Amino acid sequence: MKILHLIIDHQVIERTLGVYEKVFGRCNDVLFLGSPVFKHLHKYKGSPVVLKNQGMKIGKKFDFSGYTHIIAHYLTMDMIDFIKSAPMNIHVCWEVYGADLYNQFLVPNGFELFYTDPIKYDKYRVFRRRLPFLFKLALEIKGHKYQFDFQINKQFNYISQRINSIQHGCYYDAAFIEQYASKKIHSYEVFNYSLSEVLGNLKETPFFDGDTIMVGNSASYSNNHLYVLNLLKEMELNNKLRFILVMSYGGSKQYVSEVENAYNSFFPQKVEVLTDYLPLRLYNRLFLSVKSMIMSAWRQESIGTIIMGFYLGIKIFMSEKSPLYKWLVDCGFKVFAIETAKGEDLDTPLLLKDKQQNRKLVLERYNEERIMRSLKENIVD
Repeated sequence: MKILHLIIDHQVIERTLGVYEKVFGRCNDVLFLGSPVFKHLHKYKGSPVVLKNQGMKIGKKFDFSGYTHIIAHYLTMDMIDFIKSAPMNIHVCWEVYGADLYNQFLVPNGFELFYTDPIKYDKYRVFRRRLPFLFKLALEIKGHKYQFDFQINKQFNYISQRINSIQHGCYYDAAFIEQYASKKIHSYEVFNYSLSEVLGNLKETPFFDGDTIMVGNSASYSNNHLYVLNLLKEMELNNKLRFILVMSYGGSKQYVSEVENAYNSFFPQKVEVLTDYLPLRLYNRLFLSVKSMIMSAWRQESIGTIIMGFYLGIKIFMSEKSPLYKWLVDCGFKVFAIETAKGEDLDTPLLLKDKQQNRKLVLERYNEERIMRSLKENIVD
């Protein structure tokens, strides 16, 4: 067996590849696709790099001999172009992260993702709205490929037919791909880094009840912060409640500023907005002050943060529009829909039996042994 991992510069990639190294040893090679500016990758900085729009060109020259598997972690258009040159006897697996499926492929097919239109924060927003065809054509001419829906769908059609398996953290991700492909595709759940690695020294933490409400985990537009705020405005909230908004990556400065101003205007002197990217150790410490967490993405997103919240006994609210919300309910987690919540619900901690149930499910589903066993059983010669 020999595995070729296609990766981008993502904050969880190194932890993910660490699991593969434990399971498959030296059978792992890495190919980096994207700009060679590394923010999150350290160990794999020396990996071969495929620059943007070079996937097809490099794929045609690449020596695929000996490889049995290709795993695309956070599938990009360049990865698809690269895979087109791979022999058909190589098993291709798509590890779905979230945005690679929903933002890239499902939104052009009508999936509702944003409460606030991201185009609003684009400096070319007037051009994009009034002359969308010409704007996309101009981007194509400048080398930004796959701007038009028919091009995007052609890529989606190819990869949904080519892949042999899907790794997911939420079954509905695989179901969307199968629906588009009009066929059953082998899929399996893998949360590709262990709970002990995510929690660090918080693993031995007893249950606790903080005094703040955490809204979102990034400045991504799909966190739908203003959607949450409009729901909060309709609630009778405890005046002592405080809010933490983690907005350290994604989005734009204009969006962060608009969200911060909107929350501060309604909850003056009760809002803390974090814009600096936090190392995992410091990010984890935030949870020690959190009573309730609101994750209002309408797609599968923030699953790592949500799992940590479950483990620590935090009361979690999600949008009922989210496939991840439905999946977690299916799995037996005690989780609540923010659309039907009342102010007293946010201020009331989980019952001890519900905290215990959530922690028990986390330990059963996301322990390292189960993750490694799933990889061994599903990635075979």
